[in-house]
Amino acid sequence: MVSSSTTLSASTATKKSRSPTPQKKITLTVKSQQDGREDVYKIGYNAHMKKLMDACCTKRNIEKATVRFIYGTKELKPRQTPAQLTMKDGDFIDLVTYQGGG
Repeated sequence: MVSSSTTLSASTATKKSRSPTPQKKITLTVKSQQDGREDVYKIGYNAHMKKLMDACCTKRNIEKATVRFIYGTKELKPRQTPAQLTMKDGDFIDLVTYQGGG
């Protein structure tokens, strides 16, 4: 299976707080439950998941309102961070597409 990698960086607006080490990044894989496609993203450990969600939807040309991102058994919220979710390098996020219906 072919996968591609995308690096996402956190906002540079936090330059006031000087930390001795650069921001830690982790690699996360988003796997579509519909077609099995996998995309790999590098994201800052304290970056909002919204960055990953937006990048994934743009890359796949899908509307954000039509999909959900699931980590473990919980739906991800845009303002959560990998640190808050205690994610580890190499973790998987499931991309679930709404099937529609009434």
